[in-house]
Amino acid sequence: MEQAKHAFLFALAATSFALGCKPAVGQAPSLITDYALLAVIGEPPEAKPGDKVTYSYLLASPQGTLADDTAGWDVCLTPKPPAENNAVASACNPPTPGATAGSTFAALMPTNACQLFGPIAPPVQAGKPAIRPRDPDATGGYYLPVRVKFSDLATGDVTGFAFERVTCPLANANSDVIKDYNTQYQANKDPGIAGTDLVASSVGTTNLDTAAQTVSVLPGDTVDFIATFTAGSAESFPVLASSGDKLDNQTESLHMSWFATAGSFVHDRTGVAAADALTTTSTTNSWKAPNETAVVYLWLVLRDSRGGTAFKSYTLNVGQ
Repeated sequence: MEQAKHAFLFALAATSFALGCKPAVGQAPSLITDYALLAVIGEPPEAKPGDKVTYSYLLASPQGTLADDTAGWDVCLTPKPPAENNAVASACNPPTPGATAGSTFAALMPTNACQLFGPIAPPVQAGKPAIRPRDPDATGGYYLPVRVKFSDLATGDVTGFAFERVTCPLANANSDVIKDYNTQYQANKDPGIAGTDLVASSVGTTNLDTAAQTVSVLPGDTVDFIATFTAGSAESFPVLASSGDKLDNQTESLHMSWFATAGSFVHDRTGVAAADALTTTSTTNSWKAPNETAVVYLWLVLRDSRGGTAFKSYTLNVGQ
């Protein structure tokens, strides 16, 4: 059983993060039959300009979690033009000469991140039109894209992005509201998966985090998973009201993505809406084991709506 890491990503979080290989047509997104980049993570999940952030990734395969020291990393400093519909500027996708290689990557949040990707208008360049400040997402957030690319995988290249949340000044508000915001706002912290219970007729209830060995279930068995959140996984935070003259209090929503190398989940994704996130302590899903014997690798990726991420991975034995 592989212990989880707590960190950010892809997070698919406050922004829609499309990572890894696309599943085959008609294949559930939760089924891992090839290399799949399930998360790209920044720690901490929110940083001020000039702060250091360490990035890592969760790369899955039919053989389990993979580590690849040749992964190429690069911070994207090109804002997405308004005419482009992608999550990041197309200029961020080509390989960058001199990109850093390694299983992790440490970089400073650019000092001008709030100008490139946030609410501060960048300086006007001679002969070029002025660039308007960026609009925040629904949680008031702005994000720096950080790219990771795997170029030596047997089935081709895999590319994904971390969207690291940037702490930027509150814009378009009066001085009293800005003062209140600066007093109340706390940078995002990662949610957490405290543990996962497996419930199946063949084995009863087993906590996968404390099991002494790999848990076995019968072929074709229906298994329920109950993943429990750590305390404080859903945080409350202020955002500027649409009226622009006051702050509203929001609570993060939590979303769990489920992945396995065999069998099938009832839901590819489960979660908790913001209205229930402060009182709901877990999320559940059902999985039908394959009809044949197999070693099955399982991944749970938890994200909050401000870009925080946690994940855990487990190994199950399907056999007699």
